Amino acid sequence: MDENAQDGRWVKRNALDLIEHEHHIQAQICDSLEQIADGLPDGVDKRLCAQVACALREELPLHHRDEECGLFPLIEQRALPGDGIAEILARLAMEHATDESFASELLESLDTLSGGGKLKNPDMVGYMFRSFFESYRRHLHWENAVVLPLARSRLMPQDITKLEEAMARNRDPEQRGD
Repeated sequence: MDENAQDGRWVKRNALDLIEHEHHIQAQICDSLEQIADGLPDGVDKRLCAQVACALREELPLHHRDEECGLFPLIEQRALPGDGIAEILARLAMEHATDESFASELLESLDTLSGGGKLKNPDMVGYMFRSFFESYRRHLHWENAVVLPLARSRLMPQDITKLEEAMARNRDPEQRGD
């Protein structure tokens, strides 16, 4: 999809590399949520709160769509019976729904904080932030340790092309009906 310099060499990146990069960004979002939770009630960065809110509102659902509508079906098609991938992907899809629901609950507090407002119960909000990022870090670890290596070993070049096309559609407002 794009090329980036790495150790003085140009490396062609594909859709799996981009998903892995998105996982890295999501891990940074978890780090930011932890920083916000540590700063409650009065030591939070309003801009950081706004950035995390935007990421949870926009980037998280988009990434999940990339995986569920692009990556997961392709892996299921190529997986071997012994891979046990159907159960793994079903679990991850369920976690995506739970994570998005949980993230939507965090948005009100993040929006309040980004606007300079005070939280009614900062201890509870801090607990909610921690519950989310601890769970999401485990989720990312599972995808990085199991799903991406399996995808790299099973998917064919034409599958990567299909994944790139699916990801492009997910970013096209006309395709999404925006």
